[in-house]
Amino acid sequence: MTFLMALLWGTAAAANGVRVVQPVTVTFRVTSECGVAQDVQLSADAALTTCPGKVSEIAAVMPALDVAGRRLYLNADLRLRTPDAINLRILITAYHGDQVASHSGGDYLFSGGVLQASAYIPSEADKVAVFIQVNSGPAQLGIQSLSLSRSSAVYAPGQMSGDSEAYLERAFDKLTHYYLYYDAARLRTLRHSAGISASGAVSPADLSLTLKDVARLLGDPHSRFLTVEEIRILAASKGRARAGSPSDDKPIDATLLAPDLAYVKLVSKAAVTREARQSYAHQVRDVLSNMHERGARRWIIDLREQSGGSTGPLIAGFRPLYGNIDVGYTIDRNGKRSRWAFGIPGDSDDQEPYFTGADPMFDGEREPVALLIGNRTASAGEALLTAFLQRRYSATFGTGTAGLTTSVFDRPWPDGASLAISTGRYADRNGQVIQGKIAPDHALDPQPEDHRDAVLEAARHWISQL
Repeated sequence: MTFLMALLWGTAAAANGVRVVQPVTVTFRVTSECGVAQDVQLSADAALTTCPGKVSEIAAVMPALDVAGRRLYLNADLRLRTPDAINLRILITAYHGDQVASHSGGDYLFSGGVLQASAYIPSEADKVAVFIQVNSGPAQLGIQSLSLSRSSAVYAPGQMSGDSEAYLERAFDKLTHYYLYYDAARLRTLRHSAGISASGAVSPADLSLTLKDVARLLGDPHSRFLTVEEIRILAASKGRARAGSPSDDKPIDATLLAPDLAYVKLVSKAAVTREARQSYAHQVRDVLSNMHERGARRWIIDLREQSGGSTGPLIAGFRPLYGNIDVGYTIDRNGKRSRWAFGIPGDSDDQEPYFTGADPMFDGEREPVALLIGNRTASAGEALLTAFLQRRYSATFGTGTAGLTTSVFDRPWPDGASLAISTGRYADRNGQVIQGKIAPDHALDPQPEDHRDAVLEAARHWISQL
């Protein structure tokens, strides 16, 4: 088949959404047992061991002669020895001599089964490297089978099916209109490289690695692309967490450490449906009201494990401790400021009031609050922390937070996948913008071998003086 005939066949295949592939002969090298490498054949029965401080990986390096100008597909059937999902990184890099001709890389949340990823290999490439890196996970990861295949057709750069191109345009249209750190020149560069990586895609399903690479190259830790399968894994993990929690009926645990001192720890994230958000806010408020009725007038709020969820219901639930005022803002890239009035009856910028004037409240804005924070305090957890910043009679203890202090637009697309992007910065009640991580007022970094909760003890000592 001449190059012109192959190109015409590629055009027809891409336009019709037909994936025709051929196997690629390759030997994978599995790095396991704390750095010992071994060569394995395709249908291998091997195991990876994740060692402390090291990353196990599966790798294949091969000449590009048979794959140049084509789309390369990775298929890995991997089985986990645990019900928990792990993080895998896929990297497909093509080289022309010593120079990188193309590179695609992204992280996948994975719970076992067949993992598929693909990228275009430029016609000038002479070598290709494919890596699966195990960034976190269980003691063993079983390999049922590994294979590479290539598109039968040769594609010109940027050539893909119409629905694939429309899918890619949807992503960049969203970035152009809403992305917090919008830069026209940078987005043009990203769009060009994404178009190369997407070459030969016959359906949007081929674009997962391309869009993960776009999110990675944004350099924004709060933006990411999630496949339909990853969203299913996240939903399942949340369900298991709720089922295994001793506090299925409430989102927070609370106890009295002293007759007037309450310790409150958030144990679950707020869900995304309107009904679930309303229920979450009311349950948080009800627990606080119950502790107040039992005599609590001083509060320790543990946010060290609060790593996400919906912001509105979380802030609304704690409304009794800061009163009916604006406790924070989101500021978009144009400087437009959206008020955090969650929980104030009939006065919410997201048009979802959580309470009415008839709902029971207590006047707790003058009651001392100590907040425990750490590097797992993230996203919605940092938003709640922001709501308490600049509040009188409050202080924070622990280590710096994760630094995901931006609002995120992550409404799923029609196929169920989601490109979550940062759209606004958090700002405290005085309008001061939060820049990344939030440092504590009282820095404490307890050692792992220290069985005391030094952060909690420091907070108790501080609040006992008030």
